[in-house]
Amino acid sequence: MMKERLKNPFTPSFGSIPLQLAGRDIILHDILEGLGNGPGDPYRATIFVGARGTGKTVLLAKIAEDASANGWVSVNVNAQSGMLDEILIQIKDNAKEFLTPESLSRITSVSIAGIGFSRDVKQKNQHKTWRSEMTSILKELNEKEAGLLITIDELDVKVEELHTVITTFQHFVRERRDIAIIMAGLPSKVSDLLRNDSISFLRRAFQHHLEAVAESEVRLSMKKTVELAGRTISKDALGLAVKSTKGFPFMIQLIGYQMWRQRPETKNISFDDVEEGIILAQNDLDRMIFDITYKELSEKDIAFLTAMLDDMEYSNTSEISKRMKATPKYIGIYRRRLIEQGIITNVGHGKIAFDLPMFREYIAKKV
Repeated sequence: MMKERLKNPFTPSFGSIPLQLAGRDIILHDILEGLGNGPGDPYRATIFVGARGTGKTVLLAKIAEDASANGWVSVNVNAQSGMLDEILIQIKDNAKEFLTPESLSRITSVSIAGIGFSRDVKQKNQHKTWRSEMTSILKELNEKEAGLLITIDELDVKVEELHTVITTFQHFVRERRDIAIIMAGLPSKVSDLLRNDSISFLRRAFQHHLEAVAESEVRLSMKKTVELAGRTISKDALGLAVKSTKGFPFMIQLIGYQMWRQRPETKNISFDDVEEGIILAQNDLDRMIFDITYKELSEKDIAFLTAMLDDMEYSNTSEISKRMKATPKYIGIYRRRLIEQGIITNVGHGKIAFDLPMFREYIAKKV
């Protein structure tokens, strides 16, 4: 028996960087290499696309952390009203060692509206825009060999301030400023954004569609996390845990968290601990991810997914059309919608399959 309970190392909370991040090494390497390559590197404009729970927010946090450790100034915001102000506020807080007192004072005077300056600001700054203020900041940062990384989560084309950031970034790229922008959003939100002609520049950004993590990567991550935190896990227990995650990043943390807490006073995590943990983790996943996703579906979306349950590996759209008693053209509308939401994917001509891990089982429970 252990004398005291060890701290649970798994982190099933949104945005928390895991002790061992599974399966994203290549992405991290490419982006960090892009930051080091200098202005013009294509990885300096990247979008992560994925359904809820695929690790988008965690990747943004990890990249920001690593960039900061390499001399970059990192600011991290969500796409929402007030984000222009928030970017400037975070620059003020995170770039103190690079900016002069005069610059820091000037940033403080930015108005809450995010597009100009407050009434009591000095006359010489009254007509400065967000772009001109950012240009002054970047010039000073770059002179001191510091780059600026902006990460933006929860992309939404309806946020006008997001358009300002993207169009301004385009100008900075042309001016070869030392800046990078890494963004993340749900598939449908990213599709809406890329269709917007006013920010067509974004279509040239690199896109990473976050897929399931390979079992080998999950196994290595879970085993190392357990051992680094001071416990062990039997081979059969680890195998069950790995298989049950289906490579879903959020589920890796959920199962790890729940199996750890079953008998935290013991040295070894047993098969029984994992079995019990999986049940609890599945309930958590349904509540935290799938219930929200399901509420966003229309009745026809649900009918389409239900019609897919009769098939195993994939469904033929022609069969879905027959089961729903609808024309192929009508079926195509909901097929596109579900693909854009990251729930299903094309696997061949006229063939589709569930793309969101374990959502098939969730739908089966709902009908």
